[in-house]
Amino acid sequence: MAIKVLTRLDTSGYEPAATTRPEADVLADEKDRAKLEELKDLWLNDDDFTTADFQSMRTPILKRMKERQRKTIKRPIAVLEGIAGPDAEANWERLEKEEDYARMNAIYRFLFAAVVVRPPTRKGRGFDTDRVDIKPNALD
Repeated sequence: MAIKVLTRLDTSGYEPAATTRPEADVLADEKDRAKLEELKDLWLNDDDFTTADFQSMRTPILKRMKERQRKTIKRPIAVLEGIAGPDAEANWERLEKEEDYARMNAIYRFLFAAVVVRPPTRKGRGFDTDRVDIKPNALD
């Protein structure tokens, strides 16, 4: 499955976001936008095409588009600013020292979709790291 990453520039003062969407959703939205444009042209140019007809045909298209957009993953790229790169380890240690747990959690949420810890399979002390599955977010 192809993933499309878009960077949205926002002039309103908010941090830019990385938007990750499946290519199929991007294409489906483009097709639905074209259908909406055709409906609008029909409504504006055909006297027999009523406003009620327009709205009844428009509603399911908008519903589909909103459902796809609800699934869109948005993560602020700015969370990695000043942390990634050749000094990443030192920068991470600085966050730990400063106890900036909110930023550390934001970085984890940016990078990982889920961390799953399965039930223990053996008795005794110690943590079995083989029980941990890390599911990364798609970054491409």
